[in-house]
Amino acid sequence: MFNKDLAKMYAYLPIKLSQLSKVNPNAAIGIIQDWGEGRKDIRKLWKETTDLLDAPTSDKSA
Repeated sequence: MFNKDLAKMYAYLPIKLSQLSKVNPNAAIGIIQDWGEGRKDIRKLWKETTDLLDAPTSDKSA
């Protein structure tokens, strides 16, 4: 059945994708395409999105 974690992912993924589109538009578009075409399940999409949002945005560690 549907659990709370999945409900949260479905509810907040569009918000997270909006945030991601501001810092990495190409990645956001790719995730939206994967979602729309059914290539990845919501858990994979959520992890990919949140990992990208949590990643450092500066080149200082490079």
